[in-house]
Amino acid sequence: MVCAMFSVSNGVKQAGISSPIMFCLYIEELLLKLAGSGVGCWFGKLYVGVLAYADDIVLLAPGASSMRTMLSY
Repeated sequence: MVCAMFSVSNGVKQAGISSPIMFCLYIEELLLKLAGSGVGCWFGKLYVGVLAYADDIVLLAPGASSMRTMLSY
């Protein structure tokens, strides 16, 4: 696997007043997209394919191919 280097030129200042709000707005779309895809782990009818708390995110998948699909989002 080849990893390419890239620079980040935009972002939100760490510990800035707007940082938590901007992070929530950014991450909410990703979490909804993952939940809507149906890929990941389920407990009955409860989707638990992605767990998020503050700035920590855990992806749960039943197999490698499901995890690759989730990571492509």
